[in-house]
Amino acid sequence: MKALFLTQLKEETKQRFLDTGITCIFKNKANIKKEDFNDIDIVFGNPDPNLLKDAKIKWLQLDSAGANTYCFLPESITLTNASGAYDTAISEHMLACTLAIEKKLFDYEKVQAKHAWTNLGSVPNIAQLNVVSVGMGNIGSSYAKLMHTLGATVYGVRRTKHETPTYIQKMYTFQDFDEILEKADVVALSLPETQETRHLFDYQKLKKIKKGALLINVGRGSAIVTKDLVKIMQEKHLSAACLDVTEWEPLPKNMDLWNVENVYITPHISGRFNARSSYDNVVKIMYENLQHYLKQEPLTNIVNKSKGY
Repeated sequence: MKALFLTQLKEETKQRFLDTGITCIFKNKANIKKEDFNDIDIVFGNPDPNLLKDAKIKWLQLDSAGANTYCFLPESITLTNASGAYDTAISEHMLACTLAIEKKLFDYEKVQAKHAWTNLGSVPNIAQLNVVSVGMGNIGSSYAKLMHTLGATVYGVRRTKHETPTYIQKMYTFQDFDEILEKADVVALSLPETQETRHLFDYQKLKKIKKGALLINVGRGSAIVTKDLVKIMQEKHLSAACLDVTEWEPLPKNMDLWNVENVYITPHISGRFNARSSYDNVVKIMYENLQHYLKQEPLTNIVNKSKGY
């Protein structure tokens, strides 16, 4: 059995996989070619999807939580993701964005640049905020728990109705969540990319959000229509937008979004391996899933290709 590793692993981590007895091939993803998948049974990492169109592999284990670009793979190839690996890192990034905006830290940075000793006025306590978490997977749920712990009133939005967790005031679906957007002080998106979520937030939906609210997006940039976000921000309907994902990545240098006031962009860094814990979690998922595979046990984090996650 041969496994191709495209996720960059430390030497001690490589040895753990070598000790399983399978043939391990470690390569740099940037230099991979189509023929490198010949005679490979398992792939660990996220190869260029175009290289997999004729591949005869049996199992692809992604090192990302997002999996939508690989859902074209035939049923003969099992697809698993790293869902659960990034919850802490990304939800803490979302919390940092929330605090920075609600406590006016970015505004004070602008004041400092003018060498002005200016009081910018009152700020809310977290307990005064209505927070809407749109997407209640591992990441959205983790952020919702953090905000609930700090005293916020938290509402959840997901594709279908589920039991409401104790840290959620009320659960909504994509069909009926407009009413809660009108009360939202913070709207936080952590959605996968599916037909239902693509451009879910167009101008009309963005306009339904309470005036002066904060918008956070850490899921997929395609959830928001970029030109509509630019318009809504230019109209000063929202206080700020913190985007760790954009509709096109990297975001082209000539895009208007770069220059819109109170839009704060980070280059998709809330997840990945920027946090050491995320790397450790991904390796753990990979190793434990390999153990399941070798023992012919059910794998964890199997992606439903028809749903995209």
